[in-house]
This record gives sequence, C-alpha cells and structure tokens, in this order.
Amino acid sequence: MTEPSGETTSPHHLHHQLILFGPPGTSKSRRARDVNARALGASGDSIIPVMFHPDYSYGEFVARLLPISENGGIQYNVHAGPFIRALAMAYIALGNETVGNVVLLIDEINRGNCAEIFGDIFQLLDRDDDGWSCYETSVSDLVIKALDDEMWRLNPGGDGEWLKPLHGEVERLIEKRQLRLPPNLYFIGTMNTSDESVYFMDSAFKRRWNFEFRSVGFDEVAGHQCDAVIAGTEYSWSEFVNALNDFILDRCPSPKMDDKLVGPWFIKARDPKHTLPTLKQAFPKEWASITAYAAGVTKHAEGADNSERLERAVLALTEQLPASVVEEIKELAGYDPTIAHPLRRFHRIERSASSAGYPYYLRKAKNQELMGIDDFIDRLGGMAAQETVYAIDRETIAGKLMLYLWDNVFDRDKSPLAALLGVEPRMLRTFGQFTDRVDDFIERVCERASAGQRGETELGVDNETDSVAG
Repeated sequence: MTEPSGETTSPHHLHHQLILFGPPGTSKSRRARDVNARALGASGDSIIPVMFHPDYSYGEFVARLLPISENGGIQYNVHAGPFIRALAMAYIALGNETVGNVVLLIDEINRGNCAEIFGDIFQLLDRDDDGWSCYETSVSDLVIKALDDEMWRLNPGGDGEWLKPLHGEVERLIEKRQLRLPPNLYFIGTMNTSDESVYFMDSAFKRRWNFEFRSVGFDEVAGHQCDAVIAGTEYSWSEFVNALNDFILDRCPSPKMDDKLVGPWFIKARDPKHTLPTLKQAFPKEWASITAYAAGVTKHAEGADNSERLERAVLALTEQLPASVVEEIKELAGYDPTIAHPLRRFHRIERSASSAGYPYYLRKAKNQELMGIDDFIDRLGGMAAQETVYAIDRETIAGKLMLYLWDNVFDRDKSPLAALLGVEPRMLRTFGQFTDRVDDFIERVCERASAGQRGETELGVDNETDSVAG
C-alpha cells in the first residue's frame, strides 16, 4: 500500500518525553496542557490524560481483559488503556496529509510504580533523531488486539480495509506484532518534588526523559493571583508567599529545600464578583432612570431624545464608580467621546439608519456583531458596582497551607514555628494550637520579611527566641 506523502508538523526540537517537576502550587498540570501541549499543536481529543497512583498497573495503562455481565452471562472484552489509545491515534494521524501530534499527559507520574506500569514498552522510550523509537518490541496478542480495535474505531473501513491508508511503517509493525513509538506521539508528565510516599524512579527510567523545573517565583503568574489580598490583612498573596519561602529557606533543616517551598498557585485566589452588589442593586434610583429611557428608545418621535438621555444617565452613573468599573462599562458600550450630539456615542449598540441624522438605538440588534439596547441593559445591570479584588481567605491558609507546613516542611522540628510565633515549643504541640494562631502567623511571616529588608534584627528569630527564653 502506498505510504501517504504528508509531512509531520512535529517540532522535533521539543522533547518527546518531558516531566515538569517542582514544589506544589507551581502550576505544572496547567502548564503541561496549556503551554507544552499547545506548543505541539495538541488540544482537545489529541490530549489523552491519565493519573498514576500506587495501585495503577500495566494492564490499566496498556491493555487488559475486562469481564462484562450481559444477558445473564459473563463476557470478556479487550480494554485499551490510555497508552494504546494514544498510540492508535498517533498511528492513524500518520496517514493524514498533515500529521497532527498526540500527547499522553501523565499527572503524578511518580506516584505509580513506573517500572511496573511501563513494563515491556519501557524500551520504546529511546528515540532516534527522526522521532521514532530506536527499537521495536514484541507484545502480546492481547495488546495487538487492543491496538487494532482502537485503530479501527478511529479509522473504520469496510471489507477488512481501512478507511484511510495506514503509514507503511505502521502496517509493517502490526504485521510483525511489534510496536514502535512514532514521531508524533509525545509524553508529558508532572510530579511534585515534595511527595514522599512515592515510588522511586531509577536512573534508567529518568535517563529517557527530559526534566523541566517549575520554580516558586511569580514572574509568569497572572496579576490577579499575585495581587490577591489575604482577607482581613493588607498583605498580598505574593508578598506573603515570598516571605514564607524566605523563612522556610532560612529555618527548615531539610537538605532538599526545593521539596519544601510553596508555589504561587498553592491556593487559588477567589473571584468575589458573585458576592459583590451589581449596578442594578447598588444604584436603584439611577437604574430606574436608565431602564425608563431604554424602554423609550424606539418610541415614536421620542426615540432619539430617549437614546440621548440614556447615554447621559449611563455616563452620569460612571462618575460614582471606580475607574476599573468605568472602563468595563465604556468597553461594553463602545463609548466614543469624540462623537458629538445628535449622533450616538455607544457604537456597540445598533442604531437606526435615520436619514435626518438623528438616530435612535434599536431594542433588538439585526447585526450579529452588535447589541440591541435590551441586551446592553441586561449586561450592564449584572456588572459589579465595585472594583473586583481577588482574595485568599484565611480559613484556606489555616486548613491547607499550615497543614502542609506542619506535616511536610517542619514535620520533625516545630521549634522554628514556635520561635516565629514567639511561644514556647510546648505551646505548639498540636496542629490545632498552630492554626489557632493563623492571624499571628500571617502577620509575623510578613513582618519578618519587612524587618529583614530594613536591615533590622529578624522578627521571629533573635528577638522571639530571646522572648521565649525569658
């Protein structure tokens, strides 16, 4: 059968096997999907997700027989695991004119026994310069059956012929009951360096992967996450996390410090928009005038005047609002201050084509790219009346972050925490005693960093140790 002449779009300078690793909260899973996979042109169904865990097996990953109860009897069906599903998709894609990439995305890769899970396909991870596996490996009839079924599901034909011709190398491999990884199949794994209850990765396995470290810095983090305010304080999330990591680096006795730090996404900032009052709720009097004018924009002989009054009422309302909300309103309306009366200044709301040069807004838009006045009013009324400030709540810090510090970072020695809080170690014997001091903890972590920046004696170290001793 003639081999398709299509060329792969695989960017060969990107690694075929990549593991993103780093402390918890460094956005490894999101980056794997939204950055690394996207760089390969993979999205949607071309990303096959799987998560390893201590009980995960070769059969679940590759292929196995599963019993199914049907009509009072038991049947055994071949089940294709995520590896075979990804491989089948990649094999079929090789037959297309433009070859797309497939990504097998493995979260928590070090939480499973990789040697057992990969089994005989481990050898396939060695790649030649063209992206194909260096070696073939023979597999069981069960695996070939699972692969054939999955490929047929993706590329069904008739009379035993494929709908689209297979790549010549794929045909050769299936005939010999062997497997090779194609150049358009990529593996991306993620793992936390702080996980202790994980399986050991031997050097032979690691050698076949490239590793990308994700640091705890805020350089690539969205502004709303960096600037989120810790509820009840004046400290931002980035300010607190940077100060906390400085404290950990200075006081944690662990030889593996990367394992103990806190990433910027350890706690995700909460969007409080749904709890803020809307314009309709916060300004009932002004809103009554706006809706009255909106209802009259198409009224005979008064539509243009009511359209003008509507504009003025909306602009008058913006004088009572924060700058960020004003910008949202003007963006929604498409406000153009250079347009003079009697022409309309909200150019994202459709208006009449008035020959007299005195147009009015339409209730319902005819142009799909524009709004009618009814749609505009609905959207305007639902907008938040206050500036949106993302927040990190203290309860989550107490229940999640402080537990991580207690169990993972200072699990063997709580004295640095006691010194930071200015209490004797015997007063910090239980986790409850620690979380009861959540407000003091946040304050002292940030004050410690401020004291260090001023060149003063460290708060929570020398002074606090002296106070405890006294």
